[in-house]
Amino acid sequence: MTGLLTNLLLIDEAIKKNNEILKEKIISPVVIVGLPRTGSTMTHRLLAADPNHTAMLWWEGRNPAMLKNEIRGNPEERMALGKAEVDAVVAASPDALKIHPWDYKGADEEILLLEHTFFSTVPESFMRLPSYSKWIEKQDHIHAYKQLKIILQYLQWQNPGREKKRWILKSPHHLGFIDKLLQVFPDSKVIQTHRDPHKTVPSFCSMCANLFEPLTNTYDKNMIGNHWANKLAKVLEHCMNISNANPNHFLNLEFNKMIKDPLTEMKAVYDFINEDFNNQTENAMKAWKEENKHEMGAHHYSLEEFGLESSFIDDHFKDYINQYIK
Repeated sequence: MTGLLTNLLLIDEAIKKNNEILKEKIISPVVIVGLPRTGSTMTHRLLAADPNHTAMLWWEGRNPAMLKNEIRGNPEERMALGKAEVDAVVAASPDALKIHPWDYKGADEEILLLEHTFFSTVPESFMRLPSYSKWIEKQDHIHAYKQLKIILQYLQWQNPGREKKRWILKSPHHLGFIDKLLQVFPDSKVIQTHRDPHKTVPSFCSMCANLFEPLTNTYDKNMIGNHWANKLAKVLEHCMNISNANPNHFLNLEFNKMIKDPLTEMKAVYDFINEDFNNQTENAMKAWKEENKHEMGAHHYSLEEFGLESSFIDDHFKDYINQYIK
């Protein structure tokens, strides 16, 4: 918490000294939403590989504020801090690499930036916080998304030339607040990745259990399953309702098609975001795929491990399954 507050104070101070930060334009960002294990990370990083695009890097999410005496465009010290943190996470929980491709210099989720607003689902992902979970669901998150825009403007200002690139955003967190995101970024284009929730829900629960592990050895997997299965059903329904009301803002990607032939799916994405899928773009994506073709390792999980049954998913995710899962 101290680190988050320190970053907020430093960002506020930077804006007071450099009011041109708030004049930075965040134009038509591409926003990827979907549960983990739906192909969302691959979609995010393929799009971020395009030299005409930019994304929040993991080290930026952890340390968005420039350090004292840091020169714009020279963030090496913050990058080193980010690398040390990723190394520590992997050392504490080696299985983390089977769940998420941790890379301190890779495109990652701006939930790390939203965490600075204290309106994020991060805390309940690695500890049991029932009162906080209930409280945060009742709050108006418009402030959090306005603050997210300010931090993105600040990150863009830090790196001269970045203003020429299009932002690629991504987080499952946005599923529950996609209406607020569209209010703050009304020209955004949203890509939702889909996969059978019988597979994605236990995978998400397994990720949370992995995050609980370094902090406690007494966590209850049934509690994790009950909490997150119910919450994920709510946020997917919310996003589905907003998508149905605003179809021109949304593109749906199927997991199986994305895994089988990602570059063909990317061509459809580029049509949707009104960009040319040219040789430079295709080569950049092929290069990313070549550099990241290593296996993450087997990630084992099941509904039963978290006290869930297939019938629960059938019932609570019925409308989502009927609309998106074939």
